Amino acid sequence: MTNGKDLCHKWHVEYERGGIPSSVRTTPSTSVVWAFGELKKSHQILRTAMDVGCGKGRNSLYLAEKGLQVTAMDFTPNAIEFLQHEVETRGMTDKIRPIVSDATELWPVAEASMDFIIDAFCFKHITLHAARMTYKRQLLRALRSHGHYMISFASVGDGYYGQYVVDRIDGEEMLVSDPVNGIESVLYSRNRVLRFFGPELVLFREIENTKPSTMHGTEYHRQTYALLLQRNPHLI
Repeated sequence: MTNGKDLCHKWHVEYERGGIPSSVRTTPSTSVVWAFGELKKSHQILRTAMDVGCGKGRNSLYLAEKGLQVTAMDFTPNAIEFLQHEVETRGMTDKIRPIVSDATELWPVAEASMDFIIDAFCFKHITLHAARMTYKRQLLRALRSHGHYMISFASVGDGYYGQYVVDRIDGEEMLVSDPVNGIESVLYSRNRVLRFFGPELVLFREIENTKPSTMHGTEYHRQTYALLLQRNPHLI
């Protein structure tokens, strides 16, 4: 795995160049829109939200427009600077708090303060197990007892990332490296992710997306998941 400063630099370059769709899109992720809709349909309390690995903040802006108080966190300063500018331009300084922080360290939010936490393709870039465990502890610390967590990620059957396997842990977890930007990530099966976040979190809703998508100018068959999880009612 690359060190933190090197990885941050690679993401800085990625946000400037915009090779990955999520680094240039301004519309919210379909997974986030879906998850928000599912929670509203089931009459969940939604006052506060956290966008982990928010990038330039397209999902943070969407949730704030829906009335939530949003903490937007990313470790890449130029992405947060972009979001801060958008927040000020749109007059949303009372709705969104952009912060530069690493998702594998202490999250700068109060304990049990978040109704809804989203992660759109951030967790998949955490390649060390110890760092993933820190992420999970911080997630559980920040999430309220009846809160929800949405994670989206590329699965082991993904047509783009599946070409670039560096280390095949097993059939449910593979380390890959994108040759265009040098950024490593992990492909997971649906079940591996559910087991990792369990037993504290359990499945509430899910969708699988196998539609083609363009990566670095070429269309590929993709396999991604969005899992909407909730606190295990038996452990509350």
